[in-house]
Amino acid sequence: MKFAIRTLAEIAPDYVLAPERHLLAVRAARDSAGLPLGDLVVERRERIVARATGVTVVLDTSHARDGLLDVTGASREENGAKSAKKRAELGDIVVSRLRPYLRQVAFLHPSALLAAGGKALSFSTEFYVLAPRDPEVDLAFLLPFFLSKAVQASLAEAQEGGHHPRVPRASLFALRVPRALVKSRANASRTMNAALADSYRASERLRELLAT
Repeated sequence: MKFAIRTLAEIAPDYVLAPERHLLAVRAARDSAGLPLGDLVVERRERIVARATGVTVVLDTSHARDGLLDVTGASREENGAKSAKKRAELGDIVVSRLRPYLRQVAFLHPSALLAAGGKALSFSTEFYVLAPRDPEVDLAFLLPFFLSKAVQASLAEAQEGGHHPRVPRASLFALRVPRALVKSRANASRTMNAALADSYRASERLRELLAT
């Protein structure tokens, strides 16, 4: 009889035996009041390659914070994408999988596209890009959820690794969204979109004043 020895990494590279990884999923399973995040979103995994300077604005995790994208800051640093990046579309939410406690979450608002000056936006592979499962649903209502103290703490607990701690996909999708929030999502998204538009306008006005 012949035996073949294979490592766990070869069999299931995304599987980890550390018990901490499963704590968030266990808590979520016990929370019957929430709707699984996976019922509302899907992960967008398409990659884009743009090596030519000026073709795209590349945003890394430092350019997303508290719901907003710092497109202007990313544009100053832009020198052309040298590797494949993630694609995101209008209305998607990007969530950093690296050090989530830094509140690196943002909604792809129309104002962010305007700030890019016609260039395409591409995102670091350190982001999870979340798109609505139902194309008719506006995901802006999820921003307060992702940035809430409870969710931020849960994601911080779920992260793995020492030097560059990351949140596993399974832990992110184990989150449960309060049903009351889902029920009021249309109004919540309208309010959030208006607030984001105001924030982008204020930032643009500030840049204009500082440039004079």
